[in-house]
Amino acid sequence: MNAIGQPISRIDGRLKVTGGARYTADIAPETIVHAAIVYSTIANGRIVSIDTAAAESAPGVLAVLTHKNMQRMKALPWSHLHPQGQTYLPLQDDQIHYAGQPVALVIAATLDQATYAGTLTKVAYESHPPKVFDLRTAKEDAIEPPQRMWPLSSSIGDADKAIADAAVKIGHTYTMPDRHHNPMEPHVTLAVWDDTGTLTLYDSTQMVVGTRKLVSLVLGLPEEKINVVCEFLGGGFGGKSWSWPHTLLAALAAKMVNRPVRLQLSRAQMYSMVGHQPATVQTVVLGADHDGNLAGIRHDSVNPTSVFDDYVEYAAMASRHLWRASGGIATSHKVVHVNRNSPVVLRAPMEAQGHFALECAMDELAYATGIDPVELRLRNDAETDPYSGRPFSTRALRECMTEGAARFGWDKRTLEPRSMRHGRYFVGQGMAAAIYTHWRWPGKARVTLNGDGSALVQAAAHDIGTGTYTIMAQVAADALGLPPDRVNVRLGDTRLPESHPAIGSSTTANGTAAVMLAAQAVREKAMVLAFTGRDAPFAGAAPEDLTVADGRLVLEKTNLNITYSELLARNGIASLTGDGDYTPIEEANGPKAIFSFSAVFAEVRVDADLGLVRLNRVVGAYDAGRIINPKTARSQAIGGIIWGAGQALLEQSETDPVSGQFTNRNYSGYLVPTNADIPNLDVMFVGEFDEEASPLGAKGLGELTAVSVAPAIANAVYHATGRRVRDLPITVEKVL
Repeated sequence: MNAIGQPISRIDGRLKVTGGARYTADIAPETIVHAAIVYSTIANGRIVSIDTAAAESAPGVLAVLTHKNMQRMKALPWSHLHPQGQTYLPLQDDQIHYAGQPVALVIAATLDQATYAGTLTKVAYESHPPKVFDLRTAKEDAIEPPQRMWPLSSSIGDADKAIADAAVKIGHTYTMPDRHHNPMEPHVTLAVWDDTGTLTLYDSTQMVVGTRKLVSLVLGLPEEKINVVCEFLGGGFGGKSWSWPHTLLAALAAKMVNRPVRLQLSRAQMYSMVGHQPATVQTVVLGADHDGNLAGIRHDSVNPTSVFDDYVEYAAMASRHLWRASGGIATSHKVVHVNRNSPVVLRAPMEAQGHFALECAMDELAYATGIDPVELRLRNDAETDPYSGRPFSTRALRECMTEGAARFGWDKRTLEPRSMRHGRYFVGQGMAAAIYTHWRWPGKARVTLNGDGSALVQAAAHDIGTGTYTIMAQVAADALGLPPDRVNVRLGDTRLPESHPAIGSSTTANGTAAVMLAAQAVREKAMVLAFTGRDAPFAGAAPEDLTVADGRLVLEKTNLNITYSELLARNGIASLTGDGDYTPIEEANGPKAIFSFSAVFAEVRVDADLGLVRLNRVVGAYDAGRIINPKTARSQAIGGIIWGAGQALLEQSETDPVSGQFTNRNYSGYLVPTNADIPNLDVMFVGEFDEEASPLGAKGLGELTAVSVAPAIANAVYHATGRRVRDLPITVEKVL
């Protein structure tokens, strides 16, 4: 049927634009009540007293929970196996570790009543000056935390000696601010207990299975007594890939009042109750010969984390894999403990941070050596992974750079800064390359072939707005020989076959692999019926002569065919079911290094008098293996470029050093790109089928598209103005 590779529109699109898609906050049982959080106004100290009498007697109030009467939870050490956004549990003691920390929870008949009663709660504190992150002293304040998911430091060869001996040296510090996810849908949980003691959590999450596991461990419930449901997600960007205190609070509040409880965070609470991307201070030092051949790379990164967790933003990871350096590559990561909630991944975690520093440094090296930035990168392209020594499965980075440059018209660019103008505007053109880890995780799926000839795909995976419903229908349709509109897809429920979370740009490669295996299992069962079932239409025929198309089993070289519906009816079977269990080798243990690649080309116009930067055009070239749906893939790429433009020019979360609070806690204070900020964007795909990455040949795409947009823009600003901005975002005062 060749549904794979076709630009099919999203099958959930009509539901979303007509209001038929039910998001978590749309689910409202008849007996629902509401909870509101009372949060700390200090960032460091302890609660001396808390008076809830007025709140408890307010209209509609059912209960007020504090550390004095909240059920005790089981504290857990951090682990990626049960993703917990922060290990410090809510309302368990009188300690205050960050501004916005929950100090009470009010449950009332309406949200307004709960919110009002919260204002009546009186809290007295013993306050201490908060520890805050200072970019100027970060390196001196930093420590090396205990080991996390990957080695904190790495050393291949002798990078420092290679740099010291190099003819050309570049060394600078690059800083990036804290950033917040800001999805349109705030975090929300609806907790419902039934008469059997089963807890159902309707949660805005990117990982229903992980949420169930964490709630089971923290609350001491068997996993089979917990259901987690999230069929539609209004934006996640990594922030909803971990569980946060409000989910646990909602579950315990519902149990206490014996009613369904909805707990939805306000926009301001999104800045303190859930994670954010931490700031980074990165130092990159490059050594090269006069021809631009890299001899050594050193990349060191520091980021803030909470006082109770060691979150590491692995920004220097990019330098371990992207470019070869003949003498060596060294990286390190350290943290500074401050009074804030724990950071978390944000699209694209670590890569978008690290590539800004690395690819700006590469641009500075290009100018220092007088070599074109594209040519410099081509000279340092790697045939094997510098870190592991393994060959790449596929690496079309060279094609990304050369074909992207041709599409952009890079050859018309003049080298000198401030040499291109359009009227009153300086025109600048910059580029940057990118590498993104391809994650291979296990997943399961079930496909059912119904008596009417339709099919149902089921998996506890997610569509976070990227088109998963659609591509899973395409994959199942091709395996079964059905039109995609005859395939229904159900996702986001722990009662479905267990799957991995929607993180790491991994669903297309891993989730659809499980769907393909399940659909193939169903097809094989149907073929067995055609050969050996009741009144078998193809008895005695060779299996290799049988194909599926248009909802039929077809015996090639003859006129014999039978529909799925006829075959099931003939055998008295209502449906056929197949299960797919995809269990790949972890990427670190495979024979080849699997990555996605890209090159981004950006043109800016800078007002010569005002210093205002306007993005004029962008070309993005991507190697993400086989593209399952070019329409949804293009949409992801456009979204990623917009995300990168925000990172480069607008986004930053600012901290008040006195109170320790994030000060710009809404859309009016936290700037994100709007339509007026974004020009037409040009996207191209240059990858090829990657059999190591997945059975479908696909590699991760979504987050890759947000990587290296910021350095491409920053490099373009330098080309336009001659001013190198190493501190994001690039604002008017920095350009002037």
